[in-house]
Amino acid sequence: MSDERYTEDFQAMINIVILNSLGFFFMGFIVPVIARFNMNASGIEIGIIISLLVIGMMTSSSFVGILIDKVKSKKKLIFIGSIGRGLSYFLIYAAIAMNSLIGLGIGYFALGFMAGFFWIPFDTLVAEKSNKDHRSHAFGKRDSANGKGQLIGALMGFIILLWLSLYTDNPFLLYSSILIFGVANFIAGFKFIHDVDETVKFFYDESQLKEPSKIKWLKSMIIGLIFLCCLVLISSINANLAWPFLNIYILENITDNFFIFILIFLPIGFIAIFLAPKLGKIVDKLNPIIGISIVILIGALVTWFLINTTNILIFAILLIIDVTIGLAGGLIFRNLLSRISIEHRGKVMGLNSFFTSLGSAIGPILGGYVWDYFGPKAPFIISIYVELCLIPLFWVVAFLLIPHVAESFDKKEKAAA
Repeated sequence: MSDERYTEDFQAMINIVILNSLGFFFMGFIVPVIARFNMNASGIEIGIIISLLVIGMMTSSSFVGILIDKVKSKKKLIFIGSIGRGLSYFLIYAAIAMNSLIGLGIGYFALGFMAGFFWIPFDTLVAEKSNKDHRSHAFGKRDSANGKGQLIGALMGFIILLWLSLYTDNPFLLYSSILIFGVANFIAGFKFIHDVDETVKFFYDESQLKEPSKIKWLKSMIIGLIFLCCLVLISSINANLAWPFLNIYILENITDNFFIFILIFLPIGFIAIFLAPKLGKIVDKLNPIIGISIVILIGALVTWFLINTTNILIFAILLIIDVTIGLAGGLIFRNLLSRISIEHRGKVMGLNSFFTSLGSAIGPILGGYVWDYFGPKAPFIISIYVELCLIPLFWVVAFLLIPHVAESFDKKEKAAA
């Protein structure tokens, strides 16, 4: 093995993520704004549109994780996901051009459904092709590539939108970048089939692993997995109470200048590019309990400051901090998930994706309801209190699961036990 951290084709796999991720940031930014200001959607309607994306992913997550552990080729699932995502972008483009809220919901559902075919097997391959002692760094490189793609796609989308808006208001032209994102997913699917050898995995001596028998695994892990599902669900609901409405909050409460609005969000892409791998190296050295606790505490504090400032520059700085610590928390959690079992890794990833998607579907609807009836700050305030309540729940999950994971945390495991 030429690299003690990854297999030889790991980088080829990560590079393909850039193509797949081109449209995510731009779509997440523009769809709620279009629904609000072009289609006159209410907060609840916007929440439903956003929820359809994750309902789609939740639907596919319910069986893709099982397929991963049974089928011979994860690459074929990823290929299906890439092609399906590309087609979904064309559906969304048509809905925006025709100003159809229903069509937008159908396209978003399709995009989420196909995302499950892509990301669940992809994250399983990331785990298989990386050293357990550098797992967070591996996921950080994946997130970094994701950030690069989102930033490139955002620049492309906004440049086309702003430039053409000087000459026309034709939606077929203004949002033509969405077609480019669809084609990029087609290309990514074929490149993955051609460039990645899924049979190459990171090699471990048998003495490094402690995969238990199926019966023992089920008996020792069942309680921990129940708590894990509760944690993932509540955390996902909470994360999506306020975040989908952040861009609308900025436009209605901080600044109505569209150019300044864009400048606020662009630094987020740079963060993912430059900080994700570095954060991965740092959190690989942390006890998961300590790492998650720090992330949650800082996250709650930053959210409180976010809704209590009207200064655009301070808001942008706080938003950068918030996204940074969110990245760190996600890396720690995915590291833990990838270690629970080797034989059932796909199922664990699918289980996590299912409950994450379920929470992501419930969160925007609840957030939209709270927004409409209690004011724009209410979803953020509720999020702060729920976030703090997640700390003891994660402690329970960590103490139940860490002593029994297939790939141990070595010294960190002893500290947590």
